[in-house]
Amino acid sequence: MYILIMLVAAVLVDFILRKVLDIPRSKFWGKYEYESLALGRWDKYVTIAFVLFLVLDMIFMFVEPYIVSCLFLVAAILLKSIDEWKYKQETKEYITSFVQMGFFLTAFVLLANGIV
Repeated sequence: MYILIMLVAAVLVDFILRKVLDIPRSKFWGKYEYESLALGRWDKYVTIAFVLFLVLDMIFMFVEPYIVSCLFLVAAILLKSIDEWKYKQETKEYITSFVQMGFFLTAFVLLANGIV
């Protein structure tokens, strides 16, 4: 239930930030095109590492799968927000990306500590 509340709060904060900062709505689903080739490569490495670690985790059960998923989301959003911050500052899209990363990081900490 808390995760649903946190998800609704993240969507509301994103909506409010976009209205206040006059940021146009981005595509809901799709591949992000990196300006930096290095960050684009790092995104591929993070995705491959995520899939490999998730398969190994299903076999050997190192940690819970939600921990792996949350860490992947935080890493992927961090790479995207760094690219937006370095190369697309005029759009202010990086602000919403950092806020989204903060919500996912908070959810991860709450889940990992057993608070939720």
